[in-house]
Amino acid sequence: MKRDPNKQQVRISYANDTQLPRLSEPVPVHASRASGSEPAASAVPPERAPPVLPPVDAAVVAAPLMPESKDLTTPQVELPGDATATEHEPSGAAPADRNDTEPASSAGGKGAAPGKPKADIETLEQFIAYAYGRKGQRVTLKPKIERLIAQSPRLDEAALGRLQAMADGDTLLAVPRQLLLVSLELEGMPGLRAAMQTLVRDVMLRHPALADAGVQAAVRNLPEAMPAAEALATVAAYTPATVDGKDALKPAELQALRQNAAHLLAAWLASNRGMNAEELASLLFQALWAPAARALADDNARLRALTEVEQPAGVGLACDRFRQRAIDARAAQDQALREVGGLRSQAAETDAKLAQVESELDTAAAELQALKESSAAELAALRKQQDAERMRLTHDLEQLRGRLTRRLGDSIEMLEVGLTALRNKTPRTEVMAERAEHVIDALRAEAMNLREE
Repeated sequence: MKRDPNKQQVRISYANDTQLPRLSEPVPVHASRASGSEPAASAVPPERAPPVLPPVDAAVVAAPLMPESKDLTTPQVELPGDATATEHEPSGAAPADRNDTEPASSAGGKGAAPGKPKADIETLEQFIAYAYGRKGQRVTLKPKIERLIAQSPRLDEAALGRLQAMADGDTLLAVPRQLLLVSLELEGMPGLRAAMQTLVRDVMLRHPALADAGVQAAVRNLPEAMPAAEALATVAAYTPATVDGKDALKPAELQALRQNAAHLLAAWLASNRGMNAEELASLLFQALWAPAARALADDNARLRALTEVEQPAGVGLACDRFRQRAIDARAAQDQALREVGGLRSQAAETDAKLAQVESELDTAAAELQALKESSAAELAALRKQQDAERMRLTHDLEQLRGRLTRRLGDSIEMLEVGLTALRNKTPRTEVMAERAEHVIDALRAEAMNLREE
């Protein structure tokens, strides 16, 4: 097999001396150059020679998760000539992402050591291993690396096993939240985002800090999940089991684990349930910040807490949300007070109208009572008058009946006498005529009396 003169194998050693050194796959090596010199021409055009990354061994990527040592930050790569290039954070500089593919530049002037090539990131496994190597510091993906990883975002069983081993070594859960935030920044790459979020979810479900059934149901977004605030409070109060009667974590480590787990769960719930910044701030305040503030013993503790804020952007965002909410509440209160004033004025007017109506009602009731009394008196008087009139009419009727009865009796008697005179053998018509005249005169007089009455 013909050897490519532009590629060389490099010797990789381990600072903890737990494994033997090994040779990497052939990687591109640029010729060294002095300060101010032009870069050497490559035999293969850059656009046709994609960067080649040596296979990442589980022990290599897991090295940052071993006991603290400044020599365990990253694996050392030995180049020909016994030169060694190791990634370190610059002293005094903010943590920065190192997933670029450009070679390191010369650090000094003339005579300084030549720049050494960095390992390129080409797969999702390599990026996640790189993130675990940064121990929870912020990581980002450059667009060209996003596109490169998105071409094959799936992780095979072997890669998942290696990544799970690294995740198990991250006992304080410092890395998964950074991976989740990176996945949320991806646009137009659903496969890559889903792969990263699936890995983060699996890490969350495997970690004992989130082993509570209600918390796991909240992570899976199941109907029987406990409320978000209660889930965060449960995670923030996590206490690991003791090992041989001793605490598994130191107090500072336990506090860091609780904080990392709670923030990871909050970020997961916010991304999967569509929470806005105000809802997330309220959730964190209710579950984490308010209990922590109540635990401060005195003014000195409060002063220390206020002056030891490491992320002013987050505090400013939360305070701005609460301030805006207070402004909105104050505006709503002022509006409510104005409405209350208007309602009170309307109530006063209504009370005045009600008093007037009640007064009119009392007057009408008094008039009605007087009318009832007068009507009752008039009715009694009419009834008495009608009784007297009825008695008088009854008396008059009895008198009339008696008079007519007597008159008719007398007339009948006279007619009978006249009739008897006519029936004699010798009829006496004069008697009958006299009697008839008397009867007619009496009846005529009686009829005249009836007309007059």
